[in-house]
Amino acid sequence: MAIDPGQSPERRVVYLKLRKTGGTSLASSILFPYCVKHGLSYMDPIDWWAVHPRLVAGDQFHMMFRHFPDFPQPWAKNWLGDVIGKYRLITLLREPVSRLLSSFNHVNHYNRTMTLSRYVEKYHECNHQSRWLGFDGRDPNFLKDSFSAVGITERFDESMLLFRDCLGLSLENMLYVKQRGGVDKRLQMSDLSREALDEIRDLEWLDVKLYEQAKSAVAAHIEEIPGIREQLPIYQAALGDYRHPLWTKRGTFPIGYTTRYVWSEFDAENARVKDLRELPS
Repeated sequence: MAIDPGQSPERRVVYLKLRKTGGTSLASSILFPYCVKHGLSYMDPIDWWAVHPRLVAGDQFHMMFRHFPDFPQPWAKNWLGDVIGKYRLITLLREPVSRLLSSFNHVNHYNRTMTLSRYVEKYHECNHQSRWLGFDGRDPNFLKDSFSAVGITERFDESMLLFRDCLGLSLENMLYVKQRGGVDKRLQMSDLSREALDEIRDLEWLDVKLYEQAKSAVAAHIEEIPGIREQLPIYQAALGDYRHPLWTKRGTFPIGYTTRYVWSEFDAENARVKDLRELPS
């Protein structure tokens, strides 16, 4: 059941952020600024990338929107219930070959001599999405039974509207600013042979199985929401034009993970994204 947007702005949300699925945009320009706007508490990462339960300071939070690799452990789920209460659980998945190549391209951005085979051997975490979500391949309804809503990178905008329905947010609050651009795409799926693709899918067999569930879940959820097909072009028109009335309605907001880690803001008055890292300290 979706939250009634006419109720209190309080939301209890756990977004399990996976690596290289495009989820930084959701965390940094939707969930974080929503917390700031409404004075909701959120869980700080202990380091730049993840939340560690035994080290998190504070008694109660409204949201968590960072990496949380401990989630599959029973004690970690119990801890989330203790510190957040009854929450909506969401996540965003990506087609496994595409996710692996995105991760490789990210590493290659800093190490241009890295080959794909060397990356897989040295850096790659096989079946990352399944490991971090706790999927062992046996439950055909794992995502449907475990999550309030799931999205997929390949249908990102539609996925944001699914999260909007689940969390009861207004359309303007779901506007996002794309993050993590500028990485050279040294390898794309079209560069790989059929044999190489099959080899990666064999390596990522559990994530392939989970992603098939995610695709089906997203397609079914879209069919359940009245008016989503009419909302989508409006939403996408706004995403492509910072002077669209929806951006004006939303107003200026910070973009980041915490108030100590805000790297830019949307400037509603001038209809642009201002990079705060360019400003004098």
